[in-house]
Amino acid sequence: MESSRIRKLRKKMAEIKTDSLLVSNFYNILYLTGFKTLTTDEREAYMLVTNNNVYLFTDGRYITNNFKLKILNFKLGLIEPGKSVIMHLTDIINDEKLQSLAIEAEDLHIDEYKKLQKAFTAVNLLAVNNFIIKIREVKDREEIKKIQKACAIGDQCLTDVVKTIKIGMTEKEIALRLEMWLKKYGYDLAFDPIVAVNQNSAVPHYATKDGHGKVEKQSIVLIDFGAKYEDYRSDITRMVLINPNTKMINTYNKLQKLQEETIAQIRIGQPAKKLDEFSRQHHSFTHSLGHGVGLEIHEYPKLSSRSADIVRPGQVFTIEPGIYWPGKYGMRVEDTVTVDATGRVAVLTRFPKVL
Repeated sequence: MESSRIRKLRKKMAEIKTDSLLVSNFYNILYLTGFKTLTTDEREAYMLVTNNNVYLFTDGRYITNNFKLKILNFKLGLIEPGKSVIMHLTDIINDEKLQSLAIEAEDLHIDEYKKLQKAFTAVNLLAVNNFIIKIREVKDREEIKKIQKACAIGDQCLTDVVKTIKIGMTEKEIALRLEMWLKKYGYDLAFDPIVAVNQNSAVPHYATKDGHGKVEKQSIVLIDFGAKYEDYRSDITRMVLINPNTKMINTYNKLQKLQEETIAQIRIGQPAKKLDEFSRQHHSFTHSLGHGVGLEIHEYPKLSSRSADIVRPGQVFTIEPGIYWPGKYGMRVEDTVTVDATGRVAVLTRFPKVL
């Protein structure tokens, strides 16, 4: 039985009048087939969707008992010496008499594109942008359950690790404890965590791995991290204040209130940029208000002043306003949320925000 994801894809293909689509993006292949290679950094698989068939191309390493490749309704093409993916495509184009071939413009390398141009002079090559990731923008029930589980894992990890933070501990040590907790229970990080102390917390995308911050007698500790469950991710930011002064406490309470008021503004059919605009009426920050979360930590919709996205049922995204004083400290509060068909907004990350 053909999957609903393939049906959605074929519908979009018909809209742009192409009879085939070459999928090269690691996450898009995973989304459409459930198949993944060992690394996102190397091209170890391709996928071709035509009006009649779905083909998956990979090498012999993945056709073993160790990987248990599930090809189900997909036709498998083995990439090996003497049989490149170009050769497989040539055979299929001839057999199915394909007239056009769409490619993922944001993913395919220029060198790969030139090889396709040279090989298929009689086929109309059509470059498309964000073609599949826009389908991925709306999650189905199983995807939301996995993200919800990833959020719960992250919540528990934070609960246990925050208790261990003490004066003298380094940013790297806190980040390592987050990772070790997840590994201990069989999970993985969703992304490299940000742990930023005092003036480092004023850098929105601070690189903890390059930093040297340390918890002091009076400290602000920003923790931005996520867990991964069955390939789906969570994202949360919480503040840990150690012996804070009144200004720090008041600033945090105002930011927390703003974040919760912004969540309360979420409505189906609303332009995503309106949420960003609402939040900035009270605080100005250099990053966007939020982003979609799924197989990747940054997906659609985009919640920024330039976003053209609309709030839709089934989306999962973050709400993360911040306030920063360079050279002093910064604060950010972030939750992963979703909205259902009735317009109900659910906050999936539940680690307490109250100081």
